[in-house]
Amino acid sequence: MVLPSLRAGADPVSNSRSQLNQVTNQLQGAQAQAAQIESQLQAQGARLDILAQQYETDEQQLQTLDAQLTSLKAQIAVTQSHIAATQARLRQEALQSYMTGATDNSFDSIFSSGGEKAAVTQEYQNLVGANLNNEVDQLHQEQAALGVQQAQVQATELQAHAAVDQASAAQQQAQAVAAQQRAELNQVKGQVATLIAQQQQAKQQLAAAQYQAQLAAQEAAARAAAAAKGPSNQTFTNVAVSPGASGAVQAAESQLGVPYQWGGESPKGSPDPGFDCSGLTQWSWRQAGVSIPRTAQEQYDAIPHVAMSQIQPGDLVFWNDGTDSVQHVGMYVGNGNVIDAPQTGEDVQIQPIWTNGLVGAGRP
Repeated sequence: MVLPSLRAGADPVSNSRSQLNQVTNQLQGAQAQAAQIESQLQAQGARLDILAQQYETDEQQLQTLDAQLTSLKAQIAVTQSHIAATQARLRQEALQSYMTGATDNSFDSIFSSGGEKAAVTQEYQNLVGANLNNEVDQLHQEQAALGVQQAQVQATELQAHAAVDQASAAQQQAQAVAAQQRAELNQVKGQVATLIAQQQQAKQQLAAAQYQAQLAAQEAAARAAAAAKGPSNQTFTNVAVSPGASGAVQAAESQLGVPYQWGGESPKGSPDPGFDCSGLTQWSWRQAGVSIPRTAQEQYDAIPHVAMSQIQPGDLVFWNDGTDSVQHVGMYVGNGNVIDAPQTGEDVQIQPIWTNGLVGAGRP
């Protein structure tokens, strides 16, 4: 994860602060969006609970109606069986009574009247038929009542089925909405995590830019004081230069005119050429096949030190701003001169060594 690079010529501190503000605004927006989705998801969860309760209620009602309908069907079947059995029984009883002679008072009254056998038989059959019809009619009435009740339960059961189907569909729809909301929330949380990391990086970049701006200001102050004091009166002796040092000097001099750029280490021909002081010395020695650290302080700490009276072209010369830390570095090119990337607004140039803030020299 890398934030956009600083624009050429832009103030590094302002640019870094702008990037931090932009990332912070994006982060706040993403966090607000995540909070909104979480609220919607909680509301959807509550709705799912209600729908689940409704579905359970409808399902229980449907089961109750199914049980009632099964019971009614069984009762109707029993009643129909009773009707058939009663009809058969009454016919059998009537036939039995007729064959053996009835003792019922109704039959006595018939036979005591002195009627003919045919008339007696007819009146007996009418009496038996009436009794049979009365009992069968009563059973049919019970069957009809059960049928009405069955129809009512069936209608209610249809409504219950519809309610269960509707509750199930509502549950599925709500679950789909909740799943979509969870997916959106996970996506936004991923964006939040990314933006938090970018915000941390932007904070670090701003702190580094502020620190380097402070160093650049201190370096500029040291150089201004040195310029006011004038060049060094120290005498330098030209000596033979090693091939590596000669290559480093040639590389540095090839960058004359390249603008100062904080953090820069890009030579001519690059999309955004520019050097700061230690970037120039590191790049120049790298062209000669020698690797040295990046910052002026690190370079001073890493290479062997030499007396100023013994410096040779290619040696590095270091300055501070009155503190214990090294703030600036240039490369000695002979005749008491150094090549360096001075400060913002200036280009790589050759100038006399100045003594104000001079720390010493070193040889890579």
